[in-house]
Amino acid sequence: MGIDYINYSFGEPNKASERTKQEFAWDILSFLIEGRSPIDLAALTVEDRSQAHQFLLNYGYDYNDQQDRAALEEIFAEAIRFIKANFSRGHSARPTFFSIPTEIEHVNDVRDLLIWASGSRTTERQAWCCAVLRVMHTIHHLDNTLRVEFFPEIKKQILDKFRENIFERSDHTVCLGNGSDTIPLCGVFYKEEKTRDSLILKLLHKPKNVAEKIHDRLGVKLVTWNRLDVLRVLYYLYSHNVIMFANLIPGRSRNSILEVEKCAQLFPQLFEVEKINDPAERSQRLEELSKNLLGLSAQAEDKMLEARKGYNPLSSSDYQSLQFTVQELVKLENPGFFKARRMRTRLEKYHLGPDLEGLLQELEGPGAEQEIRILFPLEVQIIDKENYLQSIEGTASHDAYKQRQQDLACLRVLAGVFALHPELNPLSKSKVTPSLALPGLE
Repeated sequence: MGIDYINYSFGEPNKASERTKQEFAWDILSFLIEGRSPIDLAALTVEDRSQAHQFLLNYGYDYNDQQDRAALEEIFAEAIRFIKANFSRGHSARPTFFSIPTEIEHVNDVRDLLIWASGSRTTERQAWCCAVLRVMHTIHHLDNTLRVEFFPEIKKQILDKFRENIFERSDHTVCLGNGSDTIPLCGVFYKEEKTRDSLILKLLHKPKNVAEKIHDRLGVKLVTWNRLDVLRVLYYLYSHNVIMFANLIPGRSRNSILEVEKCAQLFPQLFEVEKINDPAERSQRLEELSKNLLGLSAQAEDKMLEARKGYNPLSSSDYQSLQFTVQELVKLENPGFFKARRMRTRLEKYHLGPDLEGLLQELEGPGAEQEIRILFPLEVQIIDKENYLQSIEGTASHDAYKQRQQDLACLRVLAGVFALHPELNPLSKSKVTPSLALPGLE
C-alpha cells in the first residue's frame, strides 16, 4: 500500500467562489435549529483582524489581554501537535503523508487563522486552517468543562467503592466480595483516566462534540469466568450498594451478552442458590444454572443486532458484554471557602471592620459552603472470559476500535483537505492520482 505526498502552494483567495455573509448566516441558523456541532462548518466569514478580534472576544478570549493570548497560543500549539501525532498519515485504509503547511504551523497571529479559514474553499490554506480550528475548539471545550484539579479526589472516591469489594486470595486469584456470596473473577481492570489525546480524539469523533458528555473517563471492567457470573456480579453490585441504581444514566446501557428472558426465568432460582451456605452444594447448583446461559438464541441475537444500531457505530459486533453508566455523588472540599477561612484567621488580629468582613463573606461563598457536590459518571463493564479474550484481538480489540475512532476523526477534521483530494479518501470512489504517489510505491 502506497504513501501519498501532497505539495502545497497558496494562491490568492478566489473572491468569486467565496461564500457570502448571507449564506454563512443561514448555515449558522441551520446548525442552531438542527443542533449540529459547529466544528462541521466548512468555512467562516471573518474578513480582517478587527473582525477576528471581535470573534474571539465573543468566544471568550480577549486577544489584547496577555493571559488570554497566551492561553490561545497554548491551545494552538497543542492542536498542531495533536494533528501531527494523530492525522499525519491520513486514513489507515489509504495511508497518506500529510504535513501542516508551514505558513499555518508558524503563524505569528492566531487571528489570521480565522481570516484564512474564511477564504476560498478551493485552497489548501483554508482547508488546513479549518482543520486546526476544529481541534482548537475541541481543546477549548475540554479545558473549560472538566475540572482537572478535582479529578484525583473524584477518582479516589468513586473507585475506592469497588476496590473495597475486591479481594485477593492466597492463590493470587481475585474475587468480588468475601462473604457467602463471593464471586471468583478472572480479572479486574480500572480505567483511571484517559490520556489527553484520547479525550480529544473521542470528542472529535462524537457527533455532538460535547466535553461534558464523556461518560467513560472513569471505568471499571469486571471479567467473570462464565455468563451466569455476569448476572451474579450485576446483582452483587446492586445488593451491596457498590452502585446506586437510581443514578443510572438512561440510554447508556449496552447488553450483548445476556439473554434477558432467560435471565428473568432463572433469577428466582439464582436468588435461592445464593442463600445456600454449603459451598460445595452452592457450587454444584450454580454450575447447573450456568448451562442455561451458554449461548444466545437466534431470536435474542436478532434483537441485540437491532439494538446495536443505536450503539456506538465504532464498536465491533464481535464485542459481547454488559455495560452501563451510573453517576456517583462526589463531595469535594471547596478551595475558595478554606482559602477565605485561612485569610480570616490571619486578619483577625487586626480587628476586622465591616468592609473586610463583607469581603471575606463574599469569598467564602453563600452559606459558607465547605463542600462542593457533583455527580460524576462511571462506566461499568461486565464481561465473561471467553468474550474478553476475543475483545483483545481481532475486530473487537481495543486497538482496532481506537483505529476506527482515529480514522473517523481524521475524516472529520481534515474534511476540507479530503474534499480537495478525494482520491485520498477511502470513502470516495476516486482512485489514487499517480502524480501524488511517491515514486516506487503504489
